[in-house]
Amino acid sequence: MPQLSITKTVSRASWLCLGFLIVSLLCVPTPARAVEGGVSHYILGAYGDFLMGYIPAPGFYVRNDTLYQSAHTDSTFKGGKIYAGLDEQMVMNITKLSYIFDVPAMGGFLGAGVGVPVIINEHLSGDVAADYTRRSRTTGLETPHQFDIGGGGNRGGLSDLFLMPVIAGWNFGECHLVVSPIIFLPTGYYNSKKLTNLGMNYTTFDGNVAFTWLGKSNFEVSVNAGYMINTENITTHYLSGNQLHADWTAAYHVNERLALGAVGYLFAQTTPDTGSGATLGSNLSSGTGIGPAITYTVPIAGKDIMLATKWLHGIGASHSPLGDTVYASFALKF
Repeated sequence: MPQLSITKTVSRASWLCLGFLIVSLLCVPTPARAVEGGVSHYILGAYGDFLMGYIPAPGFYVRNDTLYQSAHTDSTFKGGKIYAGLDEQMVMNITKLSYIFDVPAMGGFLGAGVGVPVIINEHLSGDVAADYTRRSRTTGLETPHQFDIGGGGNRGGLSDLFLMPVIAGWNFGECHLVVSPIIFLPTGYYNSKKLTNLGMNYTTFDGNVAFTWLGKSNFEVSVNAGYMINTENITTHYLSGNQLHADWTAAYHVNERLALGAVGYLFAQTTPDTGSGATLGSNLSSGTGIGPAITYTVPIAGKDIMLATKWLHGIGASHSPLGDTVYASFALKF
């Protein structure tokens, strides 16, 4: 949501809210198994933002994020092949539209929204490595062999649309809370035999809770924790396991328009992959990253427009992408 104002009222529940945040961070489990292709509907660092748990006022909100991601995956199963190494460069634009009502009966805000992600271009390249044995027709002996095949491609277009059927928010002095489940729909192009795809070809239910603590000294700590439940890819008969993800922000608000901070993400899978297409077994997967962020609100034509940018550098990953993601965003309220 745009940073239109900063709540500075001291709340008696400040320490309780801060304790809740710390517990939320400590409850992230250790990594388990990998999702199909090493990626899911969770985009690295996409949920992390300034005041992510704060809804300032009712109204119609528009937010646009453009991101560039450059990452490498050591090994993954994609397009029906096992890749020993996979490199990706992607430019994506995400437009989110939401309408928020003031609901006095619940003491907060209630609304809904929709997201339209468009991949401007995705470039993938990788090497296929697989072991096999060849039996001699004369001796009957088996000899191990290995083959390596390069692959790559470019593609762009509509990705998987997502719905935010409920956006509920409450402001409690220094503490702010937003509950927003998300449903990702398989609307993007998908071909199981292609390396480049625009969608996952399955539906994902993602429950999210965002929390912000903004003290009277203008220091902020925010976190968004979500749990993704995936359905089966009916083309590949691959059921990706469920995934927990968390994005955080630690920032200082210089004034009502400028804020500087650090952002980060981490994710881990909590259930194994299943289905006849899950041929790689229990591949351990994890990922985490951190980087700087800045936001500034500018008045244009009578509207406050929030501008923000952040860079997240991957510092650890296993069987999942590791690299850099840069965001440039703007948001405004009508």
